[in-house]
Amino acid sequence: MTLQDFMDRVKDLSPEMPLCVAEVDEASAMNVAALEVVRDAKLQSGEADGMETVELGGGQETVLLVRW
Repeated sequence: MTLQDFMDRVKDLSPEMPLCVAEVDEASAMNVAALEVVRDAKLQSGEADGMETVELGGGQETVLLVRW
């Protein structure tokens, strides 16, 4: 997912809505602890397949990281 995809999905939502994160098919979620811009990430894959596919350093990509 790109930041543009995310922004398109949330454009009509209230800015006061809580932001949570959960694994795929989970019935519970966690509150977001922080948003972090990582400017030297290394992407292994763009697929959302449940695998760790982004290395947080040693690369040349910029990613928005959601920490919980």
